[in-house]
Amino acid sequence: MKEYTKAMEAAQIAQDADEEHKHTAEIEQQMVKISNALYAERSNETDEQTLQRAMRDPEVANIMNDPVMQQILQQAQSNPGALQDHMKNPIVRSKIQKLIAAGIIKTR
Repeated sequence: MKEYTKAMEAAQIAQDADEEHKHTAEIEQQMVKISNALYAERSNETDEQTLQRAMRDPEVANIMNDPVMQQILQQAQSNPGALQDHMKNPIVRSKIQKLIAAGIIKTR
């Protein structure tokens, strides 16, 4: 169906639910496939096009307009290690994962 963002969100929910880590390898394998498909689909986009597309998603727009998230993202630019600390907060982690899925934060 090529709804990669929704697929990534579902995989992240599965990862969170897999508390006993019985399906970690399978979930991670699916996340890699989804990431590769997203990357291939968006490989020809400019950063500006990516931002425009992502901002059409109301959830992404809300995250990007949140002053706390703006501060976290600015801090992450100057200190990428700080992002790891923020990822310990499940609310911040889900927002960052949403931005990654939208292509705002690049992991490659």
